[in-house]
Amino acid sequence: MLSEKLGPTRGARCARIPARGVLALFGCAVALAGCGAVRVQPTTASGSTQLASRGRIDSPLTDMDNHLGCIRDAHLAVQVLSPTKLQIGSAPTGPTVVFTATPGAAQNYQIEGKSQGAEVIGTALLYPNQGSDSEVAAVEACLDQGVQG
Repeated sequence: MLSEKLGPTRGARCARIPARGVLALFGCAVALAGCGAVRVQPTTASGSTQLASRGRIDSPLTDMDNHLGCIRDAHLAVQVLSPTKLQIGSAPTGPTVVFTATPGAAQNYQIEGKSQGAEVIGTALLYPNQGSDSEVAAVEACLDQGVQG
């Protein structure tokens, strides 16, 4: 009889301990999830025309090496056609620069034949078109800044 009394009691105690632990963890999770101190939506100043964002995407045109600034400092007429494309001089005769995500991506475009006539300089594909030698050399020097290897 004594063993019959101990058996169910031990089982009930063991069953209650994990249930208490689960309830405690659940309570902590609910308390943390209900915390109003965390703001997930970025805010903008009132009247701002720019969208709010958590991060900033680096522009290949003006990143640490500032290729666009270098080309302008070389007194070349440059137009920004898109966040990743520059036109030096007038199209279609002037050089065109297209930036890719990585140097490997630029090389891949060239290997696959997607950038015929382009020179790979770091992440940039330089299409010389009918640009003058001095113009192309100045653009090459600007794109070469920060390129390793």
